[in-house]
Amino acid sequence: MLIVEDEYIIANDLELILGEAGYPVIGVADSVAEALALMDQQKPDIVMLDIYLKGKETGIDLAKQLEELSIPFIYISANDNKSVLEAVKATQPIGYIVKPFRGKDILTTLEISRYRHAHSVEMKLREEKVLQIALTDALSAPGSWEQKLLNAAMLLQSLVPFDFLSIQSQKKGTSQLFNYYRVGFDEYQIINLADIHQLTNITPDHLLMVETGDVLPGPVRYSEENFLNFCEKSRLGQLLAKNFRLESAMIMPLNVGLVDTFFITFLSRKPDVYLSGHLRLLERLEQPIVLMLERVLAFEEVARLSEQLKRENNYLQEEVKTLANFEEIIGRSQRLLRVFDQVTQVANTNTSVLILGESGTGKELIARALHNLSSRKDKILVKINCAALPATLIESELFGHEKGAFTGAIEKRIGKFELAHGGTIFLDEIGEMPLELQAKLLRVLQEKEIERVGGKTPIKTDVRVVAATNRYLEKEVAEGRFRMDLYFRLATFPITLPSLRERPGDIPLLAQFFAQRSARKLGKPFRGISETVLNELINYSWPGNIRELENVIEQAVIINDGQSPLTLGRPLINSLFSTALSGTMSQPDASFKLGNSTPKDLQDVKQIQQETERDYILAILKQTNGRIRGNGGAAELMNLKPTTLEYRMEKLGIRKVLSAQPPGSSFGIN
Repeated sequence: MLIVEDEYIIANDLELILGEAGYPVIGVADSVAEALALMDQQKPDIVMLDIYLKGKETGIDLAKQLEELSIPFIYISANDNKSVLEAVKATQPIGYIVKPFRGKDILTTLEISRYRHAHSVEMKLREEKVLQIALTDALSAPGSWEQKLLNAAMLLQSLVPFDFLSIQSQKKGTSQLFNYYRVGFDEYQIINLADIHQLTNITPDHLLMVETGDVLPGPVRYSEENFLNFCEKSRLGQLLAKNFRLESAMIMPLNVGLVDTFFITFLSRKPDVYLSGHLRLLERLEQPIVLMLERVLAFEEVARLSEQLKRENNYLQEEVKTLANFEEIIGRSQRLLRVFDQVTQVANTNTSVLILGESGTGKELIARALHNLSSRKDKILVKINCAALPATLIESELFGHEKGAFTGAIEKRIGKFELAHGGTIFLDEIGEMPLELQAKLLRVLQEKEIERVGGKTPIKTDVRVVAATNRYLEKEVAEGRFRMDLYFRLATFPITLPSLRERPGDIPLLAQFFAQRSARKLGKPFRGISETVLNELINYSWPGNIRELENVIEQAVIINDGQSPLTLGRPLINSLFSTALSGTMSQPDASFKLGNSTPKDLQDVKQIQQETERDYILAILKQTNGRIRGNGGAAELMNLKPTTLEYRMEKLGIRKVLSAQPPGSSFGIN
């Protein structure tokens, strides 16, 4: 043992304690010079070292020389200055004893330190492995290269101290420079090229830490005299040394792949901070860091190509949307444009939306548009038809179930709400949902959590709910078939889709679109649609709305010979009339007989349609005893507004017919 201590009493106590414990002491020194002289006579196994000694040199100065000679040492000091302790830590002692001490403290610390030193190689390997993992995480984390390299630099600080760190990346003739200036214990300032240019008045093209022609075989350190050589080679190094008072440097070159080169330059204000142990550490870390950088750069290239592909895909999708006119919803009518405005206003919120409208008006397309225009567009849109599932299964379908929750539940199942986490769920035909399940859905909307069937733990969920129905939910609420609180939760932002008969100007556009699509699907040429057919389509009431129009057009394409414009044959005309009668909510009195007119040619279609509509309205009025408004009135049975029905009656001359009824007739208008 060698004791280096300038206080005689403490040195003497140490010598007695060590001697009694069986540790031979080769001498006691009170300065660095005396310690080096004793070490020249006999090399110690361990040195007990005070920080402040006689003379200008300190124990920290001696520690650096001990590190070069691979001699372990233990500090003995009462110093608690943060900067001094940081310098002490940088020398990597095998132990530290705080004054005043007891004999037991010395012997215990010595035994522990000997054990640590004996296993130091293994420990260093483990520490370096941890550092490698941390560096991998830092370089693989999302964010800019500037932030990634700063995180890596902060990790290296504990093992390779620096006051200024510069990282230069060279690739295919281009160069990037990242600079980090340490301004506090764990604080760093990013110095960009503009800052350096302002500081040095040198253009960025000349700010290279290592000249292109320099080839470094591995990590190189520059201290004291050879630091001047470093500054002569690097103009930036010279300017940084002058402006930030830097006095030593260590450069680590990294050749990544065939085209990438990195130069990591550590700079310090202390002239001899970089030791041989730092060089050995960087040599061991060189290959792992190169592999990490190669992997990160490869992942970045994949991400870049993936992002490019995504942008191209988005562009193509936007092209499709443009052609399809707002998510394949064809039309220019004012009623439809008003719907588009509503969708645009609410799409980018998390508000629940209730889509109302007759069957076949395109409620699912509106739901898809709401999703695609929202911030959730990159997540999934889950669609579920509440009318298509049995009441006993719909809860499991929506919320999932645990294994053994009921007969047949042989495994755990994820429900639609969990599947839609982060995205949107579309509940079609919400009016068909059973009352008992409505309460559970209300809880999901209020608490933002679900519970699987048979489960005991609530599951948080982030889902935007869009619902749709063709029922009058207000009426369902009044009659006790739908919960009022759920209705108001869902109808935070209601959107009512117009029926096709309310937007007749869109019928030619829709017919053209469906005809072209059907012709492509069937492999037939499309020769257009005759003007006569378009007029008849416009004048038809379309109880089945857009879905019915699509089916009619597809039938017309099927029977078309491909040589002439689309026409409606007699079977299709009859089909339209029968649909008009069977597609309503209620049927007229069975005793009422329609006229037996039969179309002789296509020109008669409009007249026959008007007669059919007129006869049908009369039949409904007879059934309701002439009552138009209120519950059970003709307007409700025909799913029309009373004002709309009255307008149709006026146009078809029905009011005149009823006014001509003889006194005592079975029904009149009220």
